[in-house]
Amino acid sequence: MIRGSIKSELITMIIIAIVSYLIFSQLDVLELIVNFSAKHEEFEIDEIISTTILLAIMLAIFSIRRTAEVLRINRMLAIKNSELESAMNEIKVLKGILPICSYCKRIKDPEDESWKQIESYIDDHSEAQFSHSICPDCYNIPLRELEDFKTD
Repeated sequence: MIRGSIKSELITMIIIAIVSYLIFSQLDVLELIVNFSAKHEEFEIDEIISTTILLAIMLAIFSIRRTAEVLRINRMLAIKNSELESAMNEIKVLKGILPICSYCKRIKDPEDESWKQIESYIDDHSEAQFSHSICPDCYNIPLRELEDFKTD
């Protein structure tokens, strides 16, 4: 949308320049201005003309800078958009209600109606990976089991 706006602005400026050229060339505007300024020196037309030319140059520079800035921002947005799209392609989300056994904590896979370990189900349906460890609450359980095994 921004690129179309830039194109329309450039086309508008070109059309204005062409129409101005055609009008000025047909009416001999500069000659009329020179004659008018010779008759009415109190209006200081030559300063007005030089100021107008300076303003036209400044407007052209401003337009070029604005166009360059818009193009730079457009490129940045395109880069960010591609980064966002690649991030969205990497996301694989589990959603919905998962039937889970309240005793063994296995999950019923709706695709084949089988019961799978949580790790296996999540591995099949997401990009997540597991690393097993022991939480602080369960840390003493294997130690007690080892002690019981030694005493037997």
